[in-house]
Amino acid sequence: MRGLSVRVGGPRALRAMNDRAALYALAEHGPLSRVELEHAIGLSKPAAAELLRRLEQAQLVRQDGHKESSGPGPNARLWTVNELAGHAVGIDVISSSVDVAVADLSGRVIAERKVLSRGSGPDPVVPLRRAVVDAAKVRGLTLDDIDRAVVGISGSIDPVTGFLGYADHMPRWHGFNVPHRLADALGMPVTVENDVNLVATDELLHGRARGYTDVLLLWMSSGVAAAVVVDGRLHRGWRGAAGEIDFAPLDFNGRRVTELIDNHGVLELAADHGVRAGRAGTLVRRAVAAVAGESERGGDPEGFLAELAARVAQAVVIPVSLLDPQLVLLGGEIGVAGGDRLADRVADRLHRLIAHRPEVRPATGRDHAVRHGAVEAAVRQLQEAVFG
Repeated sequence: MRGLSVRVGGPRALRAMNDRAALYALAEHGPLSRVELEHAIGLSKPAAAELLRRLEQAQLVRQDGHKESSGPGPNARLWTVNELAGHAVGIDVISSSVDVAVADLSGRVIAERKVLSRGSGPDPVVPLRRAVVDAAKVRGLTLDDIDRAVVGISGSIDPVTGFLGYADHMPRWHGFNVPHRLADALGMPVTVENDVNLVATDELLHGRARGYTDVLLLWMSSGVAAAVVVDGRLHRGWRGAAGEIDFAPLDFNGRRVTELIDNHGVLELAADHGVRAGRAGTLVRRAVAAVAGESERGGDPEGFLAELAARVAQAVVIPVSLLDPQLVLLGGEIGVAGGDRLADRVADRLHRLIAHRPEVRPATGRDHAVRHGAVEAAVRQLQEAVFG
């Protein structure tokens, strides 16, 4: 991995700042001509020309064709980040599989690999390392060619001990410092992040949270968790467990959040209203269609959605009161399947309970959202290291 040497000082510090601004502009908006780069970061023609010469010599940028001229004179050269100057990997770990994507310095995903980890032995790191090695091999790379990794996993990592908590369903990952162990196995810096936080990262960059600074994402699937974004940044809490709300009691009978709005709780609620289907997400989607008049009614889909919305509103009312978010996103298979109809009912119920008026919307529900968020976080770390 190549990078810039930055020292505090007058002209040298200014050059480093300009180099960094140019690299980020090229990474986000490139390829750009020299004139376009001048306008993007506010440099003079001689300064931009010298900057590009310097970055090309450092092998951080490269020429990428020409831009057709609209008038007389030669076509302008186009410049882009040298994507081979570094690589990063994003990894999504669940109890049964490991899903890997390798990206270059520009953020483009260049290789993917998914391996089953169930039945692979007592050490969960072995299939993870194998998946990364196999993905890198697709593009003729080795672990030595990858500079950063971000791993998404259910539960939370204690920032002091590195131990995984709130993840009883991941027993093989307990009892050791997860980030340190993975860094040793992969030979690179590794960040281990909560999977729902990475979904929030993906939503902030490419989904329905784009343009928002304060967001609460509620994830409802086989488990329940939340991600908290404050001032555009993930809030992890003192011990990394912010958002682990699944074990919190939701009513005076002691029933927990996860019992009422995870897949199993939603299936039970639907059965009480005579609404039946296979999976929880399918069931919610069919109930929404029935209420909209797009399919035959079975049981009481309206009553089911109303009660589900009440439960969801009750689950987020205290976090919303404390955090005052602009946006509440309903994610996981249940939140996405509910679409705007469930979100509108949750908003109505929530607005009856408290004075806050956040928007409530379904999450995007992009496939491989955890892995996408992990790749985006890993590339961001890589660019910070390389660009200075």
